[in-house]
Amino acid sequence: MEKVSIIIPAYNKAELTIRTIESVLKQTYKNIEIIVIDDGSTDHTQQALAVYEGKIRYIYKDNGGACSARNLGIKLATGEFIGILDCDDLYCERKIELSMKYLTDHPEFDIVHTAAYFIDGEDKIIGQYSHPKSRKQGVIANRLIMGNFICNSTVIIRKKCFDEVGVFDETFFTPADWDMWIRLAEKFKVGYLDIPLSKYRVTDNYIFSKLELSREEEFKVIKKFVERNPMSRGLLKHRALSNLHLRYAQCYLLKDNVQQLKLDFILSLKENPFNMKALLFLCGYIFNRTQLRAILEKRILRYS
Repeated sequence: MEKVSIIIPAYNKAELTIRTIESVLKQTYKNIEIIVIDDGSTDHTQQALAVYEGKIRYIYKDNGGACSARNLGIKLATGEFIGILDCDDLYCERKIELSMKYLTDHPEFDIVHTAAYFIDGEDKIIGQYSHPKSRKQGVIANRLIMGNFICNSTVIIRKKCFDEVGVFDETFFTPADWDMWIRLAEKFKVGYLDIPLSKYRVTDNYIFSKLELSREEEFKVIKKFVERNPMSRGLLKHRALSNLHLRYAQCYLLKDNVQQLKLDFILSLKENPFNMKALLFLCGYIFNRTQLRAILEKRILRYS
């Protein structure tokens, strides 16, 4: 039974981090290493986690952001496989068991991700995430560049993959996970289990709190992809840019920023005049804006 290192970056969420750790300790798969990287918490996280001495590896570091915590965890991990679990998300009891069975049964894959439940602040299931694009397996980088459909806390990766593609880009604030999944998918085959095995906590989405920064950084992700893959500078690049402009047009609709909405929508059609999603968005905006808003508000825009 191969060892799986679960890396939990923690920052000022002591009670939620405890729930996260408990969800890993309850796994049916037992050869697990739990590494909690405390990214400079100023609450009582350190004291709260003292009860887990001997059950987890707790590392305190100066605050450097979630990516720096993940990267330190990757460096310290001793397992052959790695899972990144955010400190407010949870694993279902058979998550690691079924993920590892998939990778054992399909040795051609180095990465597997799964469907997920959405939960609220009280751990109540309020929905399920299973994006149609997620079901595509194998070489999927060209699909991922169209928009992130991999839920971060569902992924299990062979550690050796990081030796080839590097670790998380610490210059990013919001899209570092998307950038990482794309880089991994360029080199390795990605598998998928259409079973919800993780629980993703829905809170006020950070994309709305720092919308301009998110927008700037996500366009940099596409720019990096194109620089690494010169052959993608044609239709693929334009389709990816069109989708991203449309995504932010939707965000700005929910933020009631009509000027920026119109700008991103125009840029979306400029990149790809045949983007059917953009044309449907236009129809909804003109003929039934209230219903369009309601539909968008139900989405987790990070994964749209």
